[in-house]
Amino acid sequence: MAKIRELVPELAEVARTELNENPANRDALIVAFRTWINEQNYLEARTDDQFLVAFLRVCLWDLELAKKRIVFFYNYKSKERGLLKSRLVDDKLLELARSGIFATLPNPIGPGGPRIHYTRMGHIETSKHSVTDIFRFHAFRSEIELNTDDNWNISGVVEIMDFTKIPYSLLLQFDPSMFRRMNAFLEHGIPTNLVATHIVNASRETQFVLTVIRNVMKQKELLHIHPNVESLAKAIGKEYLPVELGGNNGALNDAVSRYEAQLNSFASYFSEDERYGVDEKLREASEREKEQRQTSLVSGVTGVPAVSGEEGAFRKLNID
Repeated sequence: MAKIRELVPELAEVARTELNENPANRDALIVAFRTWINEQNYLEARTDDQFLVAFLRVCLWDLELAKKRIVFFYNYKSKERGLLKSRLVDDKLLELARSGIFATLPNPIGPGGPRIHYTRMGHIETSKHSVTDIFRFHAFRSEIELNTDDNWNISGVVEIMDFTKIPYSLLLQFDPSMFRRMNAFLEHGIPTNLVATHIVNASRETQFVLTVIRNVMKQKELLHIHPNVESLAKAIGKEYLPVELGGNNGALNDAVSRYEAQLNSFASYFSEDERYGVDEKLREASEREKEQRQTSLVSGVTGVPAVSGEEGAFRKLNID
């Protein structure tokens, strides 16, 4: 029996109908996933049931897709040290947690619905916080949610971003190339899906930058810009907004305090995380060896030597 959290009925129904989850083969797929990971000499990954099930769920229980996603997840963390920096819970991360910028609201949009993140962009101090600092915070929070939040994993996440008094100097840090690098991890690495991003209280200058961001997004329809809080409340339901905006979904300061405690509780987890990742040289060697075996198999079946340099059906997977 897999050691995973029991889902509330509404969330279990979403997992069954939208993610193809089937208790009859769930445990066997988790075991097969773990076995495959342990067989890869280039991959050092966590293999507890709850961690693995998060990747299987977001990949609709397609084992091959889950393999590719977990390799991307760890390969990204190994290669993008410039963005993710240290994996330790340090003073910079704790300062961001206490800043009041980010809040995870306690109630999802219904028992089987997505988690809600609320971000107060005006609380960002550019003298202290860079765009890469904010991305690193998101990466840490995502990995905590990977391990603790079934709504986030199964039904996805709704981002609400309040642009009141956003510092203009932060907008000047925007770089489309860097955004693509960051977005790759959020889109192809972490095991969740972005349901929607709702922007409220954005100035005309900010809306221009948001238009640029929308142009590099694959799913442009996920970005919604609201002229006021009333429009936002109508879109997601007033009861799901924090009390500061007239809703019933907890106080933002309480959410900030909860997350700081949660981040501290994961300090040892992230300290251990330094040992996990992908050895790119070993991965490339493994891929070459696999291609050679496949080429030999084709030659043996057809009796015709493979053409030098021909990739055909055995083209090397590029996950970078």
